[in-house]
Amino acid sequence: MNKKIRNLLAATVMFSGLVTFGCANDVKSFQTDLSKQIETVDKQYKKLDYLSTDDQTTLKKELENSKEVEKSGSRSDLEDEISHLKKILTPFESKDRKIAGEITTAGELRYNAAIDTTNKEKLTDLIAKSRDFSDYESFEQACQTALTQTKKQLVEAVSNQANAAIGSTYIPQTDKVDLTAILEKVKKAENITIAYSYLSNLQTTTSQVVLRTKANESKIKAAEAKAEADKKAAQAAAEKAKADADRVAQEQAQAAQAAQAAQAAQAAQAAQAAQAAQAAQAAQAAQAAAGTSGSINNTNHTKWAVEDGYNWHNRKGHSRIIPPGGSLPPGYHWQV
Repeated sequence: MNKKIRNLLAATVMFSGLVTFGCANDVKSFQTDLSKQIETVDKQYKKLDYLSTDDQTTLKKELENSKEVEKSGSRSDLEDEISHLKKILTPFESKDRKIAGEITTAGELRYNAAIDTTNKEKLTDLIAKSRDFSDYESFEQACQTALTQTKKQLVEAVSNQANAAIGSTYIPQTDKVDLTAILEKVKKAENITIAYSYLSNLQTTTSQVVLRTKANESKIKAAEAKAEADKKAAQAAAEKAKADADRVAQEQAQAAQAAQAAQAAQAAQAAQAAQAAQAAQAAQAAQAAAGTSGSINNTNHTKWAVEDGYNWHNRKGHSRIIPPGGSLPPGYHWQV
C-alpha cells in the first residue's frame, strides 16, 4: 500500500514538472512571436509616407508598451498583445492612403493651367507639409478644402471653355451634341466631387472639339474665300469683257466717225475742187470772152492768133503772136 502511494506521488510530481516545463516553453514561444510582431510593425509603420507626428508618437508608445508586455510571463497577455499588434496598423495605413491620394491629386492639379495662383500656392504648400504635419484631422481637412476649391474652379473653367466651343459658329454638329451631353452631366451633378468626375472627359473632349472646330473654320473660310475670289474674278472678267466691248464699240464708232469725216472732207475737197475748177473755167471763159470780145488785143499782154481751122496743138506755121493793141488778122481767131 505504501509502495503504491509512493509510486502515485512520484507520478504526480513528474506530471506536474512536465506541465510546468510545457507552460514555460509556451510562454517563451509567445514572447518570440510578440518580438517578431513588434519588429514587423516597426518596419511597416516606417514605410508609411504620410503619417502625422501625433500618430507616429502614438505608434511608438504602442510599441514600447508591447516590449514591456514581452517581458511578462503571462501567456494571455502575450496572446492579446500579438493580436492587438496585428491590427494596430490598419487605421494608420488607411490614413496614409487617403493623404497619399489627396497629395497625388494636388500634385496633378497644381500644374493645370486653368487654376489661379492662389489655389496653386495652397496646393504647393500642402504638398510641402505632407511629410511633416502634427494632426491628421486638421491636415486632411485642409487638403479637402483646397482640393474642393481647386476642383470647383477647374470645373467652372473647363465648363466655360466647353460653352465657348459650343457657341462657335464653326463647331461640327456631332461635336456640339457630344459636348453638350457631357456638359449637361456636369451641370446636373449633385456636388463638386461628382462634377469633377466628368472633368477629364469634358476637358479632353473640349480640346479635341476646339481642334476640329479650328480645322472646320479654316475649311469653311477657305471655301468662302475661294467663292469670294471666284465671284470677284467673274466680276472682273465681266467688267473686262464690258470694257473691251465698250472699247471696241468706241473704236468702231471713232473709226466710222473718222471715215465719215474723211468722206465728208473728201467730198468737201472734191466739191471745193469742182467749185474751183468751175470758177477757173468761168474766169477763163470770162477772160476769153473779154479777150475775144473784138478784133483788137485790148489786154496788156501778148495773145496768140491761130488760123481758122487749126487749134493750139497743130498751130505751128498757122499762128501769130499779137502784141497788146494789135489787130486780129483776117481768117484768124484768138487762142486762149
